[in-house]
Formats: sequence, structure tokens, C-alpha cells
Amino acid sequence: MKNLFHGFWLSSFVLLACAGSASAAAVIRVAAGANAAAIQAAVTQFRTDLGGVNNGVGGSFTTGRREINWDGVPDTVAEPNALPFNFFNVNSPRGVVFHSIANIGGNHQFRVSANNGSGTAARFANIDASYEFIFQTFSAQRLFQARFANEIEILFFIPGTNVPATVSGFGAVFCDVDSSNTFIEYYDPTGTKISGSSLNVANNGLSFIGTSFNAGERVAKIIIRLGNANLQAGNIDGTNSVDVVAMDDFIYGEPRATDYHRGDFDGDGFADATIFRPSTANYFILNSGSNTVSTFTFGAPGDIPVDGDFDGDSKAEIAIFRPSTGEWWIYRSSTELTSAVQFGQSGDKPVVGDYDKDGKDDVAFWRPSIGTYFVLRSSDNSFFSFPFGSNGDLPVGAAIAP
Repeated sequence: MKNLFHGFWLSSFVLLACAGSASAAAVIRVAAGANAAAIQAAVTQFRTDLGGVNNGVGGSFTTGRREINWDGVPDTVAEPNALPFNFFNVNSPRGVVFHSIANIGGNHQFRVSANNGSGTAARFANIDASYEFIFQTFSAQRLFQARFANEIEILFFIPGTNVPATVSGFGAVFCDVDSSNTFIEYYDPTGTKISGSSLNVANNGLSFIGTSFNAGERVAKIIIRLGNANLQAGNIDGTNSVDVVAMDDFIYGEPRATDYHRGDFDGDGFADATIFRPSTANYFILNSGSNTVSTFTFGAPGDIPVDGDFDGDSKAEIAIFRPSTGEWWIYRSSTELTSAVQFGQSGDKPVVGDYDKDGKDDVAFWRPSIGTYFVLRSSDNSFFSFPFGSNGDLPVGAAIAP
């Protein structure tokens, strides 16, 4: 159980306690060398940056990471067969979908190299015999690449669903990086590029780059260019300026829903069954992603629970409205700090929503005695009001007094 309530005294109509700020920064882990040992320390550090691994445990989580090492891919979707673009969101749900950027129609398929003993040459040597000697593995035995292209787009989803998601970071192992032809770019949900890097060179070796973000930035899309040519017979690395590159392990943060869904406290894109117990001021939340129950002590008897995303992190906040004093208390999920504001009076009905189109819910109430909405804008902390309705009406979406 967590006790989140702090007894601050409020006497003004502005925000009195607010979350601390952090400077935005990309944390980049890079390494390159002749073999797996040369990049292991950077990979280990990046894994630590993202948190514990969630593979194989099902569900969806608020923290941690996912990994793909390709080695569990069955022979039926490995060379010479194609890997479906959505295999790791449908067949093995890890919340990631791939698209190759190629001049052909349809959803493009991908290549995963064969295992030794499968009847097909390993490390893409079935495509061109030279690849066996320039590509090595970080985690044996399979490697990954696009078919018919050398550029890949990666999108994220809540694992096993079509709910668009973002991650806190992404990293990958690259095989035989010879030049700056190979690079990776990170984009946020608005389409803005928030980071981009070329790989450190390791001819016939391995390179790693992992970028995570520590100030609330979220990655919605990854673009990767691999050398300057796709894998095909006759595309021999170093001949006629051809530069081919393959990939091994993918490591990325646990996918979280891009958009806010009402009542979603754990950020998996689905509403969570939640109750507020007035006698003890306890919240009980059944997290839909992990099927676990969280308990929080917040507020006091007589408070009204309200539902909203007040900090724009696509998760619901634990929050209350205190009718006796017109106080609002909000425990912000992005910072785990409490903010408070005095706005309203006894008898007002909380009607939280995004009234100023800034992607954050606003503190707001409807006053039955005069049929008027009052809204405190999250965008600039100013307020406005407008008449709508009359005494005896019930505002849709209003919180219910205990």
C-alpha cells in the first residue's frame, strides 16, 4: 500500500505544489568491435537503463523492457521462408511491427537466417555464399534483415493488440557496419525526430547502439538504414562499393499506449476497474495489463475521486476533489509527485476533460445553481467559464460524490 496524500494548506486559486522538472536528454550507449565480447558491456548497460526483461511472462507492464534475439523463430518462417511483418505482435506478442521501405506493394516480409542443421545455410549464406564470412552473431544463431530493401520502419503496439504504443528507448546489434551508410533515427508521436546516429564501424564485426530517454520523451517510430544495398545474390560486400549489413538482437522499453484512454492507470490502453473507498480514502486499482491490484491511500473521507490525465503521459492520475474547500489534489503518474489547486466550492460537480486541446486534462467543474462550466486551463493556468445547462441537469462525465 502506498500513502500518497500530503496535508498542504491551500488558500489561493493557483497551482501551489507542482512536480519537479528534469532536463531532456538522450542517453546513448555505443560500442563496436571484432566479436560479441567487444560490445557486451554497452548492451548490459542499456538493458539496465531500461529495466528488467518482460519476455515470456505475458501481459503488459508499466516498466521494464522487451527483447528479440530471433533464435526462437521457427524454421517455417526463417530462410528460405519469409518472416511475417507482424510476427512479434501476433505470433510472439512483444509489441513491435516491422515495415520495409521498398518499391513493391503490400505488407513487406522479412528475413531471419537459418539455423545450422536446418538444411539451409546459416547467416544468410543461402542468399550469397560470401555472407557466411562477413556476418557473425551476437546471440547465436539467427540474424535479421528486410527482404528486397535495406531500410526498415519499426512501430510499437501494446503487445498482442492494435493499440498504438511508444517506448522509452530502443537499441540493436548490427553486423558488419563498414561506413556511415548505416544509421538509426528515433521519432516521437508527433513525427518529430528526437535523436539519430550513425553506427560505429566494425568491418566483419559487431556494432551496438542503444538510445533511451530520461525526461519523458517517448519513441513512436524507428527508422533504420542498413548499408546501401539489400541482401541478394551478387551483392558482395566491398565489391563495386556495395555495403550490406545484417542485424541481431533488438532491445526496447516496454510499450505504453500512445493515447490516453479514460480510466487507464497502467498505460496499456485499456480501462482499469477502480474503486475509491471514502471511509478509508483508499484507491483499489485492478491493473488490466498485469492482472494485479494496486492500493493507494490518497485524500480523506468525503473527497470525490476524479479521473483524468493531468500531466499528458497517457495514464490516469490518482486525484480527488474536496467539495468542502474546493481543493483538488493530484498525484502525477509521470513524476510521482503531488500537486494541488483550489478551484471551486461545495456543491460544484467535477467535469474533468481536455478543454484547451493541449493533450492534458483540465481541472474543471459545473456549478448546478447557475448552470455554468468553469475550466482551469492546463496550458497556461488561466480559467474561463461559459453557461450551459440549468439547475436539475446532470453534467455527463461528472464525478459522483460519495
